[in-house]
Amino acid sequence: MPIDEDVLTTILQAAKHCYLHYGIDKTGMQDIAKQAKLARSTVYRYYPSSDDLLLALISAEMRDMNRQLNKKLARFQAPEDIIVEGVLIAIKAIPQHPLLSQVFAGDNSSALRQKIWNSPTIVALGTDLMATVMQHAVEQEQLQQTVRREILIEWVYRILLSFLSLPSNWIKTDKQLRETLRALLIPVLLKSDGKK
Repeated sequence: MPIDEDVLTTILQAAKHCYLHYGIDKTGMQDIAKQAKLARSTVYRYYPSSDDLLLALISAEMRDMNRQLNKKLARFQAPEDIIVEGVLIAIKAIPQHPLLSQVFAGDNSSALRQKIWNSPTIVALGTDLMATVMQHAVEQEQLQQTVRREILIEWVYRILLSFLSLPSNWIKTDKQLRETLRALLIPVLLKSDGKK
C-alpha cells in the first residue's frame, strides 16, 4: 500500500498533540486515532506500535536539533571550543523541542525512558550528535586514546543528560556552565600537550 503523506502528517501531528497534552506514557494508539480523526487500524497500518510512532517523532526532533547544532558550531574552529559549545548548545536546545525535553528531562517512567534510550535509532542519533561535537578533535588527532572513542562519546552524552535531567544548584549562568564544561570535558577528552 502506498504511503499517503497527508495521512502520515495527520498521524504525527495528532500523536505529538497527545504526547504533549496527556503525557507520553498515558497516550495510547486509540487516543492518537481519535485526535487524528482516523480509524485505529489506519494508524496501525502506518505505525505497527506506539513505540514506533513515538520513536519517529523523537527521531525527527533529534535530526532537527542536530542540523541546528551543526549550523551553530560552524563558527568555531578549535576542538575544545567546539566540544564545550556543542554541549552547551545541546543543553539549551533540547528544552526547545517539546518531546525531546519530555524524554531527556521529563518525569516519564524509567521503563519508558529505558525503551527509548535502547532504541537503535535514538542511540545512533545521540552518537551522531556527540560525534559531530567531537569530530574536529578526532580529525586533528587531539582526542585522548586512553579509552575507546565510543566510550568518550558516551561519557559526554551522559554529562549532557545529567545537566538536563538534574539542573545544578550552583551553575546559574551560561558563563558558569561554559567554564564548568571546559573544566570537566577538555582535560579528559583532549591531549593536554597538543601533540598528535
